[in-house]
Amino acid sequence: MAATIDLSQLPDISDQLVTPDNPARDSAEGMDVARCVALHNYLVHYAWVAQGRSPDSLRRNSYTYFAVKGDAAEAIRPRLHPSLAAFLDTAILPLYQYRPSGYLFYYAHYFNDPRYLFDNDAADLQDMPADSLVNLYSGGMEIESGGGLFYHQGSHCAVVFMHMDAHDQAFPIEAHEELWHPFETVLSNWINLIHIGKVVGSLPDEPGLFDCEKFMCWEWRPYSDAQVDTCIAAWDRLCEAIEARISSSTAGRAVDNKDNDNKDNNNRRNSGLVPQAVLDAASVPDPGFARAFLTRARRPLFHRIAPGLVLPAMDEAGFAEEQPYTRLPRSSPYSIPPVCLFPAAGEHLVKLTSMTCAFTDDFSASSVHSNIPPRVNAGVYSESVERNRVDNAEEGFRLLLPFSFMERDWENTGLGARKSDGSLAGADSPGNVGCLFQHGYKPFGGENLRPQRLECLFNCWRKLIVDSVWSVGPEGVEGTLDTFREADGERWRHYYIPPSW
Repeated sequence: MAATIDLSQLPDISDQLVTPDNPARDSAEGMDVARCVALHNYLVHYAWVAQGRSPDSLRRNSYTYFAVKGDAAEAIRPRLHPSLAAFLDTAILPLYQYRPSGYLFYYAHYFNDPRYLFDNDAADLQDMPADSLVNLYSGGMEIESGGGLFYHQGSHCAVVFMHMDAHDQAFPIEAHEELWHPFETVLSNWINLIHIGKVVGSLPDEPGLFDCEKFMCWEWRPYSDAQVDTCIAAWDRLCEAIEARISSSTAGRAVDNKDNDNKDNNNRRNSGLVPQAVLDAASVPDPGFARAFLTRARRPLFHRIAPGLVLPAMDEAGFAEEQPYTRLPRSSPYSIPPVCLFPAAGEHLVKLTSMTCAFTDDFSASSVHSNIPPRVNAGVYSESVERNRVDNAEEGFRLLLPFSFMERDWENTGLGARKSDGSLAGADSPGNVGCLFQHGYKPFGGENLRPQRLECLFNCWRKLIVDSVWSVGPEGVEGTLDTFREADGERWRHYYIPPSW
């Protein structure tokens, strides 16, 4: 699943990418022009090479916004912040046979025409100054008219809207500051998607993997090998945090998966969470993200990975009993069922309906299949996807719980289980079963229902251990599923994952 582009042909922007060690500049004084130009131009180079053209030919076909748009662009220059104008004066706008050449990225086409650059209707609705909201890039993918990347000239931050009604999810800016990011942060997230192989560039006339729809050269993959690696690394860090707490609270080394002299520990590390033969018997798709994770992630000595949640069974009968979906009929070879990764201890049934469950058609309560279970045991399930559809996330998860969260009055109480976008994970929202720890609106692009990544869940759980929010005993993490009800109370921030892609 690796990208087909030779990255050595592209500019080296490693020192420009936003990372924890190389954060974005304070945007109070304007855009970081040089950094944003470098990142934008990298995407231009990538798309150009992905379409089978040479890097040298790009230099002969590169222009700037003001050069291409001429008098119309010059007429609006005074309405642009000097840093935004400097960006448009420098960033590459490639032309091929006198037309813009392809999409800049999966979520963005190219710079909007001067006639559509300012969205003053949306600014007026939000009581914002005229010309403050700039629709810098028109939308790519299946983004509706009026969507794309928006740049706010007051905060000098950006956000991606997939459609017009998404405006309400990010305004007013003062109440949703966590969704607005410096422009270089958005561009860095897009480039990261390329580098990990989640978004891949290839010749526009080449079919996409699993027959997925492509947008010029851009293709969204169900998952990548790099995502399996980072998820397993996050799993290891979580296990190590739990093991450290067990060791410090018990006499001697009750848990030590690093002991090379311990044969049982080594067998567990090498066998994975679930053996291949057991996954075969349960019809877990191969290849697939869930299978890759379950076979490569080490099995720790403790049993309880989170409050009320345990490791999957290792025997064929036990594991098959935990799987309500893997043996059901599928409408196409691209249909991937949910896999129960971490079941609830004991029987805790969750009722699923067509309105409350976000699983794909083959595995939802509205499916034509009569054998879809109306209730399943609680637990962490991998995401069900149609691999040939856009914006899917096989690396995602759904935490199914046997209770709902309250729709609280956030302004008056400050309480309520929250998604990453700050919206309530309560009972009245579509697909609300499994909403805890989920994204909601995605400021870097993507539909609301695309799930959170499993690695982000592990990172969050590890923090709950390290911060002593969850207690650990000899068998692992203590507590029952009711512990997750804390997300509805004063501890809600511990159950909140900050916005990301």
